[in-house]
Amino acid sequence: MVDILNKLGIGNRKENEKENASVHKSTLEMYERTGKMNIPTIFDRYNAQQPQCTYGAQGICCQLCSHGPCRITNKATVGICGATADVIAARNFLRLTAGGSAAYTHHLEMIAKTLKATAQGKTTFKIQDPGKLKSVAGALGLDTNKSTEDLAIALADAVLSEVKKSADEPLLLVEKFAPKTRLEVWKKLGIMPGGTYAEVGDAMTKTLTSIDTDPVDLLLTTLKVGIATGYMGLVATITLQDILLGTPTPTTSSADLGIIDPKAVNIVAHGHVPLMATAVLRATQSSEMQKLAKEAGASDIKLLGSMCTGQELMQRSATSAKGFAGQTGNWINQEYLIATGAIDLVMMDLNCSTPGLKNMADHFHTRVISVDKLVRMAGVTDHLDFNPEKADEQAMQIVKMSIDAYKMRDKSKVHIPKYKSEVMAGFSVESCKAALGGTWNPLIDAIKAGSVKGIVAVVGCTTAKTKHDTVSVKLSRELIKRNILVINAGCVSSAIQIEGLMKPEAADQAGEGLKAVCRSLHIPPCLNYGSCVDIGRIGVAVTEIAAALGVDPSALPVAASAPEYLEQKAVADGAFAVAFGLLLHLAPVPPVTGAPLVAKVLTNDVESLTGGKVLVELDPVKAADAIEAHINTKRKALGLPV
Repeated sequence: MVDILNKLGIGNRKENEKENASVHKSTLEMYERTGKMNIPTIFDRYNAQQPQCTYGAQGICCQLCSHGPCRITNKATVGICGATADVIAARNFLRLTAGGSAAYTHHLEMIAKTLKATAQGKTTFKIQDPGKLKSVAGALGLDTNKSTEDLAIALADAVLSEVKKSADEPLLLVEKFAPKTRLEVWKKLGIMPGGTYAEVGDAMTKTLTSIDTDPVDLLLTTLKVGIATGYMGLVATITLQDILLGTPTPTTSSADLGIIDPKAVNIVAHGHVPLMATAVLRATQSSEMQKLAKEAGASDIKLLGSMCTGQELMQRSATSAKGFAGQTGNWINQEYLIATGAIDLVMMDLNCSTPGLKNMADHFHTRVISVDKLVRMAGVTDHLDFNPEKADEQAMQIVKMSIDAYKMRDKSKVHIPKYKSEVMAGFSVESCKAALGGTWNPLIDAIKAGSVKGIVAVVGCTTAKTKHDTVSVKLSRELIKRNILVINAGCVSSAIQIEGLMKPEAADQAGEGLKAVCRSLHIPPCLNYGSCVDIGRIGVAVTEIAAALGVDPSALPVAASAPEYLEQKAVADGAFAVAFGLLLHLAPVPPVTGAPLVAKVLTNDVESLTGGKVLVELDPVKAADAIEAHINTKRKALGLPV
C-alpha cells in the first residue's frame, strides 16, 4: 500500500503538510491517524493534484465543442470560433451559477411536496409553525381564512407553480418580498427573473456554443439567475422548512468529533435536506429500535450531524429535532469522522458527499446509503430515496441497518478525538427580534451609536485550497474584534462552532462595544443562522433592517463574505449578494482572472449598476481591513460616527 501511495505522490507526508492541513486539532489528529493507516484522504489528493491547471484556474479554457479544448494564451488570444477570454470566462461563470440554482430548486421542490403531503394527511410530519404559514400565504395573496391544512396545500401549490413559470413571467415571491428599491434596479437592468427552472434552462442555452457571446449580457444573466435563486432556492425553501419543521429558537448543542459516543449506535445525517434525518431521529427514539440496539450491545442510538443537514437539525433541536446528538463538522471532515471507527451508517442527501467517503468506509464497517433520488455513488448499492408518505417506514429501515452495522464494528479500530465545543444556536430573524424585544430597533440603535459597527455574513463552504477553515475562523475573529457582528451559515458555521466562537463566553474576544451588547443579551458574537440555504434568512433580516431605516440594502453598513467558497451553490449565493447590493468578499480566487473585462465588471463596474461588487482577498486580515473600510464608508454616508 505504501508503494502505491508513493507512486501517486501521496505516500510520504511532510510534517508541514500535516500541520497546515486544518485549523482544527481534531481534524489534524485524524489526518495523522489515516496517514499511519496508509489511507489517502482529501488533503493527500489535493497535494497530488499540484500544480493545478492555470488555464482552468483563470477561467479561460473552453471545451464546449469538438474543436476544443481551447485555451487563451499569448499565442492564441481567442478560441477557434473567435470567443475571447471574457466570453469563455463569463459562460463558465454563468454555468456554475445555473448549476447551483438547479440544486437549490430541487431542495425547494422536495420541501414543498412534503408540506403538501403532510397537509393532506399522508405523512406523520406535523405543521410546526402555522403562524408563519398564515403570514406568508397572506403576503402572497392567498385566502388565509382557509384551514391550516388547506392553506398549506395552497401555499405549496403556489410555490411549485412559481418554480415552473416561464422566464417571461416575473416571480411573485420577488415582487412581494424584495425591497421596492431593489425591484426598481432590477427592472431597469432587465434582470427580473421568471421561473427558476426556466431561468436555468435559458442560462444553459445561452452558454452553448456561439449563442450568447456577449460577456456583459452573460454576467447580467448570472445576476438574474442569482436573484431567482435568492428568493426561490433560499427564501422560499427556508420559509417552507420553518412552516413544516419549526422556526429555529435559541438552543444549545455541541460540535466536533469528540461528541461521538463509542458505546452508541451512531448514524450520521450528511448533506443539506433535513427531511429524512428528522424522520430517522424520531425512529431512533422509538422503544422498538432502542430495544434492538441494546440487544446488539449498544447503550443508545445517536443521530449526529454533518454539513448543512446537521446545522438544520441543530437549529431545531429545541423543537422538531429534540434528541439531536450534535454536529461533527463540515464536508471536509466526512472521511475523518468515518476514520474514528465509531460511525455505523452515513446517509447522504444532496450535494457534497465525495467519492472519498465510500473509500474510507471500505476500510471500516461503516455502511453508506443514499436517501435522495439524485445522489448516487459508485459502490453504494443501498438507496432509500426519501418518500414523504413512506418516511417512517424508511427511517425504521435505516435505523435497523445501522444496528446491523454496529454489530460488525471493530472496537480495536475506534479512535475518537477528545475535542468538542459547546454551541449556542437557533438564531433566526424571529428569534433575534424576540431577543431584542420584538423589533430591530435596539440593534439599529447600537449600530447608530457605534457599539456595533456593522454586520457581516461570513458564510458558505470550506476548501482544501486553504488551511481547512483557517480563513473563515480568522476572518470572523478579526471582524468581532473590530465590533462587527458576524452571522454564519453553511459549512462555515461548523468551523466557527468547533473553534468556540458560538458560545456566549466568546464575547470576551470581541471589541468593547460588541462585547457589551453580547453580554447584555447573553449571546455569542458569531450567530449561527444554520445551513447554506439559511443564507436566505440573512437576506430577510437585511431587508427588514433597511426598511426600518428607510434605505436600500446597498446603503447599510453590512457585507457578505464567502471566504472559502467551494462549489456551484456558493456561486449562485454570491450572484444573489451582488445583485442585492452587497459587497461580497470572495476567496479563493474565482475562475475569472484571465478575463480582464469580466474581472473588472465583477470587482468594480457592477457597483454602479446594483450597488454590490466582489472583493477578492486571500489574506483574512487584509480582507477584514477592506470590509471594515467598506462599512465605515457606509456609516459615513448615513451620517453615523466612524
